[in-house]
Amino acid sequence: MNISREKVLIIDSTTEKHFKAATVEQQILAYHDVQLVHISHVNELPLNLLSEVNYLIIWACVPAVNFDKAFLSNLKNCRTIVKAAVGFDNINVSAARELGITVLNIPDYGTEEVADHALALLLGIARKIEEINIHVKQGGWDWASVKKLYRLRGRKLGIIGFGRIGGAVAKRAAAFGLDVQFYDPYAVSGLDKTHGVFRCESLQELLTSSDIISVNASLNRSSHHLLSHAEFNMMKKGVLLVNTARGAIIDSDALYSAITSGKVAAAGLDVLENEPDIPDDFRTLDNVLLTAHSAFYTEESFLEMRTKSAELVRQKMNGLPVRNCVNENVAEHSELY
Repeated sequence: MNISREKVLIIDSTTEKHFKAATVEQQILAYHDVQLVHISHVNELPLNLLSEVNYLIIWACVPAVNFDKAFLSNLKNCRTIVKAAVGFDNINVSAARELGITVLNIPDYGTEEVADHALALLLGIARKIEEINIHVKQGGWDWASVKKLYRLRGRKLGIIGFGRIGGAVAKRAAAFGLDVQFYDPYAVSGLDKTHGVFRCESLQELLTSSDIISVNASLNRSSHHLLSHAEFNMMKKGVLLVNTARGAIIDSDALYSAITSGKVAAAGLDVLENEPDIPDDFRTLDNVLLTAHSAFYTEESFLEMRTKSAELVRQKMNGLPVRNCVNENVAEHSELY
């Protein structure tokens, strides 16, 4: 049987460099030509290389790289792009569709990890773990050095975005006795009954009634700066805020004002707008717990992401049906996850 040898290009960043060799991908796509490149700028990719690629796997957002129509137009023979992540906001999916390129993502690879991390941040700021840790390391041993802690049971957790991760956060939160509600205009009817939670019919309803807010939505034009000055003004004074989704969903200036004014008592942030170039002001806030967009990571999730990306490419090569196509419709893909 004559099987054509396909060219697969994996793009990773020189700054993060997730892996040095494409061993996992080469094992899954054994017969084909699999090449891994590490770049810091889109201009480092030779046009002749791009024109030969049949399948493209894109890893983390490479600095200064936006996979817009101008870039995608160079992919003369590319049939499929796999974004090895949940988010695909740096790919112009509509332009890809116009060019006949299918765009796929991996929406389920780190569900457990991100949900666990959201709860870790929530517990960290609710119990003021970092504050008491510093106190003890500096020689103290006084439980009362941490002022005004409140019991979690019975407090209301509002989840923005109720897909895979939002649902997993709800399941974990229930174990702590939190009263869970969510807002997600794209979620199917009855999802609240499936999870045993309350559905808010508007963002305002969630913001005005929640003691704790967890952001678990995808980033798109409708969710960019979803939480800005007006939205923070709606919130209860002393609300706790967790974001493990995308930094640009929250207006950084509005968030900083809300924290320094006391509207937000504490925040746990795995993501920030314009990361890793985050304002120094956030680094100095004692009531902000920061992690380096690490919510997705475990050894298991990392392997799962690599494996699923390569397997999607193999399925497309073999003409098999695939899930997770994000540009089936020319209109903007707006699903919250």
